[in-house]
Amino acid sequence: MAANLLARGRAWLTRHAAAGLACLLCVAIGGAVLDDYDTFRDIWLQRATAEITLDYVWGRSEALLNHPDLNRTYGMVFEVPLLWAERLLGLRDSRSVYLLRHGLTHLLFLAGGLGGYALAFRLYRSRLLALGALGLYLLHPRLYAHSFFNSKDLPFLSLFMLALLLTHWAFRRGSVPAFLLCGAGLGVLS
Repeated sequence: MAANLLARGRAWLTRHAAAGLACLLCVAIGGAVLDDYDTFRDIWLQRATAEITLDYVWGRSEALLNHPDLNRTYGMVFEVPLLWAERLLGLRDSRSVYLLRHGLTHLLFLAGGLGGYALAFRLYRSRLLALGALGLYLLHPRLYAHSFFNSKDLPFLSLFMLALLLTHWAFRRGSVPAFLLCGAGLGVLS
């Protein structure tokens, strides 16, 4: 089973190497320009909300219930892991924190692009069309710029692409585990 899965994965990577190379190129470019994007106030508001949310989840505080931005708060499914990564790495200074956040947001954007590529390929069975979709996604100037510093809209877009891929896969597969995974993906998205 594992050997079969590994062989299928190798075959998929061979057929779709151009998409992987495009994303690797974006990782290299992203690493080179990571420091060029500054922070904006929403980052610190989102981070503070993630801290309040974690304190509420662990039973340390009920400040979340009286949080002034509670009705305007985006989901914490991306913010909390960003906070965990920051704490795991022991980052204290604001520059390191926002560089980490920029890098992880950009990597999720690229994962969403690969999900969109895979979905386009599954729907149309054309590598050229799927590469075109990936190219439109990666080369859109505003999306690419926001993929570094926008921890609200771009993670939602990326998770939406991945949830669409999971939904397509679940309906093609038609099995209970596939639908459970699809439901989990849609739950994370919402």
